[in-house]
Amino acid sequence: MLTVAVRGRTPDVGHRNVWFAGDPRAEFAEREAGRMAGDPTIYACVSAVTDPSQAPVGDENWFLLLNAPAGVELDGELEGRVLLEQLAARGVDLRPRIVGTSTLTPGDMAARYRAPGGAIYGTSSNGRRAAFLRPGNRGAVRGLYLVGGSSHPGGGLPLVAMGARIVADMVAADGVRP
Repeated sequence: MLTVAVRGRTPDVGHRNVWFAGDPRAEFAEREAGRMAGDPTIYACVSAVTDPSQAPVGDENWFLLLNAPAGVELDGELEGRVLLEQLAARGVDLRPRIVGTSTLTPGDMAARYRAPGGAIYGTSSNGRRAAFLRPGNRGAVRGLYLVGGSSHPGGGLPLVAMGARIVADMVAADGVRP
């Protein structure tokens, strides 16, 4: 993950953006082999597009995300530069307008948040049955509830928020008191 503070506005960029890999099968094969893809799918969220208060007036805040193999050791600074080069090759060159950057690698995620393999969205959601293999929201011990990317309904902020609502309702229904 790379966050970038950028001076000015970028034309034709939305709040959420995706630049797909030229060959998705090759991208997945490289990840399965434990390597970063040479031509990855790039996801970008630029929330200042819809909420200008998210960045200084007239500027942008970029959140860039690449998929990485689980547990891969990466040099965040190097990978950040490579990501910006890849984005520039796709027609969006932020480099001359960068004010600051910050990276978060799978190793950082694992160390800081105890995320297995550095997974940002929880356990793998690959396969047709993966969603059904996540644990439910009620834990094995009375009063223990599970919420987050690795439990029902899954990863990503909207689903985690839905999981939090489910758990809040369970806690209320169970009459659990703090």
